[in-house]
Amino acid sequence: MACCCLLLFSGILPAQMLPDWLSARVELVRGQVLACPRERAEGLAVTLKEGRIEGRLARLSLDLTCSRSGGSGAEGESDALSLLLTLPPIDFQVEELTLYLPTGQVSGAAELRHDRQHLEIAWQTGAGEVCLLLQPEQQGWRWQGTVPGAVVLPELAQVLTLSGGWQPGQELRLSADGALPAPLAGHWQLSLAASQGERGWQLLPSSRLRIPRLRWQRLELRDIEARPVGSQPLDGPWRGELAWTGGRWQQQSLPAARLQVEAAGRDSLQGNLELLLNDALRLGGRWRYDEGLAVTVPAQPLPLAGLWQWLSGWQALPVGLEPTAGNLVLSLTAPDLLDGTRPIELGLALQDGRIGYRDMLAEQVAARLQLELRQGSLHTVGANGLTIDSLDIGVPITEIRAAVRLQQGWPWLSGLTARVFDGRLALSPMALTTTPGGEVHFSDISLAQVLSHAAVSGLSGSGRLHGRLPFSFERGFSVTGGRAYSDHGWISYQAGEQLLATGESNLSLGLTLGLLSDLRYDRLEAEISMAADGEAVIDSRLRGQAPVMGRMHPVNFNYHHQENLLQLLASLRFARDISERLPAGLQGESE
Repeated sequence: MACCCLLLFSGILPAQMLPDWLSARVELVRGQVLACPRERAEGLAVTLKEGRIEGRLARLSLDLTCSRSGGSGAEGESDALSLLLTLPPIDFQVEELTLYLPTGQVSGAAELRHDRQHLEIAWQTGAGEVCLLLQPEQQGWRWQGTVPGAVVLPELAQVLTLSGGWQPGQELRLSADGALPAPLAGHWQLSLAASQGERGWQLLPSSRLRIPRLRWQRLELRDIEARPVGSQPLDGPWRGELAWTGGRWQQQSLPAARLQVEAAGRDSLQGNLELLLNDALRLGGRWRYDEGLAVTVPAQPLPLAGLWQWLSGWQALPVGLEPTAGNLVLSLTAPDLLDGTRPIELGLALQDGRIGYRDMLAEQVAARLQLELRQGSLHTVGANGLTIDSLDIGVPITEIRAAVRLQQGWPWLSGLTARVFDGRLALSPMALTTTPGGEVHFSDISLAQVLSHAAVSGLSGSGRLHGRLPFSFERGFSVTGGRAYSDHGWISYQAGEQLLATGESNLSLGLTLGLLSDLRYDRLEAEISMAADGEAVIDSRLRGQAPVMGRMHPVNFNYHHQENLLQLLASLRFARDISERLPAGLQGESE
């Protein structure tokens, strides 16, 4: 009987050759590999009954990290996981299988299907079944199989595929891939390399986590690659970098960027992060992973000029617009990025802005925009607004105030008002896109101040102007279909001596100069248009009374004027600047 058992358990004699009446049982209370103290077997029992061989183990412990010092151990111990090789080549039911990993261990009931130099493990864990095929190779092992994602991370619901290998004194290699945890969408591929040294197991810089495309709510990032910064301990603080080549937010393209993350503390579940837009633009914050992934970016300023330059590298911006001073202050609070039902708060504030358009200038620009990301959509929260102390376009515009809200994915200005020439400006609601457009309404504009500012010698007048200017900002500022009107005013043009002398010999010119010397209008109307290069056309019509032969007579006066308004406004600004800088004595002499 003993001979038959030895032949049977050594695998020399197939079980199907044994008679059904033969039965036997072999038990082993405890077995251990001396070179690897954590590898042991307890409660081993092999039973032959009715021609069938059954193997059972109460407990089996395997150590994937134990080295045999180049094969110098006792016979049967020169290979990794040598305890498996000493088991008979039959199937075993294991009540508790423990696998020691470079970091931590996992346990559960399992079934071992042992086929000489190959071992298949069907392992029942709380997260599902682990299926691994282990094969000895060069005093080490190669493995491949499938693992429930929750065994690695509770948020990973899908099955992972694994492959890799390890030999004593060499790097441990592991490849894995799977689907990203909800609410993220996409697939990842992991290529991990680790080595064991004096300080324990270290994650090597050649390790990579790649995600071809990640989608989260309305965000999409492409070609994401994560890597450790230098060698990292598997059981302590770590530092890594996450980079992507581009992406989209809704319909808006996003540029390449890098995110550096480091973990601190005993649990390595919290630490710092820094977003690098470029070498000069960086945002720092903190993260924490306990009941979710929380991220906080405290309020911090970014130079507006540098941010504008960065945006211009990948985004179409309004032509000619250029910030020269100021800071944009950003902040972010996310209680859990992985929970799409919890809102994310985002704060934007512009401070001390100075923005030019060609040679026009807006000074002391300030804005505030508080946003909340809910269910993939951005919403404005609380009171938000824009203020500009002065806008110098050649005509002084002051006290600019507006409310700001988010609508259709863009910031919108609404309720904008301003003061100019003792009158008021109001802007229709306008989206602040890369090519904004809208309509300016003006009322109670002092005609006397307009004519005085134009500084045309001999020209004066009185009245109040009202109207609208539809505009667009595409390849420059332009006006189409603008209209202005005024009721009950007067215009006077007192020509110089040389022009009056010419009018004495030119009947038409003389009549016109006479009418304009004291034109009292009942109605003034004008149609205004301006191209993006500043070339403007103004067609005016005046209806009223003017002196003819010493008496006031009804008149209709039409006037067509064409001029580059941007150049005119620039010359007005230049003349004003010179006047402000010249000493008073010289100004008097120039007059």
